[in-house]
Amino acid sequence: MITEEVLDIMEPGASVSEQQKQKLKEDADLRQACEDIHIAAHLLRQQKEDFDVEEKLEQFNKNHQFQINHQHRKSMVRRMILAGGIAVAAAILWVVFFVHPSIDGSSKKTETDLLFAANEDASQPVLTNSKGKPVDMATYLDMAENPTTPNSTVVKVIDDETIPLDTLRLTIPYGKDYTVELPDGSKVKLRPGSRISYPTRFVGSNRQVALHGEAYFMVAKDEKKPFVVKTGNVYTRVLGTEFNIKAKNEHEMSASEITLVKGSVEVWAMSSNGQPSKALSRKVLKPGQQAKLNTQFTNIYVEEVDTDPYTMWRDGYFYFDNINMRELLLAIGQRYNMSVVCHNKDIEKLRVRFIAERDSNINYIIEKINGLGTVDASVEDGHIVVR
Repeated sequence: MITEEVLDIMEPGASVSEQQKQKLKEDADLRQACEDIHIAAHLLRQQKEDFDVEEKLEQFNKNHQFQINHQHRKSMVRRMILAGGIAVAAAILWVVFFVHPSIDGSSKKTETDLLFAANEDASQPVLTNSKGKPVDMATYLDMAENPTTPNSTVVKVIDDETIPLDTLRLTIPYGKDYTVELPDGSKVKLRPGSRISYPTRFVGSNRQVALHGEAYFMVAKDEKKPFVVKTGNVYTRVLGTEFNIKAKNEHEMSASEITLVKGSVEVWAMSSNGQPSKALSRKVLKPGQQAKLNTQFTNIYVEEVDTDPYTMWRDGYFYFDNINMRELLLAIGQRYNMSVVCHNKDIEKLRVRFIAERDSNINYIIEKINGLGTVDASVEDGHIVVR
């Protein structure tokens, strides 16, 4: 029975099997039922004034021949709509909306068309304690919109000795820029979708934070307390400087790029037993140098680079020079929290140069992309579509 299947797929917290994904591709009625719940949830999230949950529920029952005397199942549908469908895996929604053939019979879209899936359900930052439990941000942070830069927020860590000592993790959403000011006055500009772990106040012999994602650090000078950034098993130690770190994965022994703009930093890696890795020598960077740890974790490579892309990002610009179109589209999708679907197989081969203010309207950004003369981009149903 189709109702049972859609409830199993869309139930909050459920995981979806490969068999169910395949069924979604093949069964138009099943897809439509899932779409109905997703659309209802979307309308509710948008707080449409004329949206009626009960009316939508009865419409769902009628459209899909739902047995309304099954009160348990009926209540589950209501719960899914009220929950906004937020627990459904993004991959499943993309199977529903992008994998199956469109109604007008146009060409099929494949899973590989999706470059970036927007997260509509995470529009605000999340702060958790060392036990992974959410905490009240107002207790620990002062947040204010940047008056000079739209879609940018300044987050100041409250320096109060009455606050218990703990390590907090701030996860920022896609669609907005955040700058975090730490208790020592250091500033960290975080890329959308990144997160940083930091102590409520710095105690001990150093100032250590952990990063997942990408950030630009402007470190307050304190010769007695070095500043250390941990990314996986890689450590970057500074006294007072500016640098950019792009980390692949907090569980990998890797910080993919460490780029020094000012001052001096020392980079090294730790082995799995917590001791400095004997296979990796420590590297000291000079301004204009970038360190990369190779994928075999056997060496840290240092090379001269152009720091303009990092300082321009710090100053509120998109700045890309001779990168492939995929990287550009991914950065734009993350900045505006808009899903990016691409039907052009050549984007990996297309090298482009692109400059624009990060607070520009998305339509202006699309115009500039089209002005490159390499792809045809547009905004369709809230998604960025590239052909």
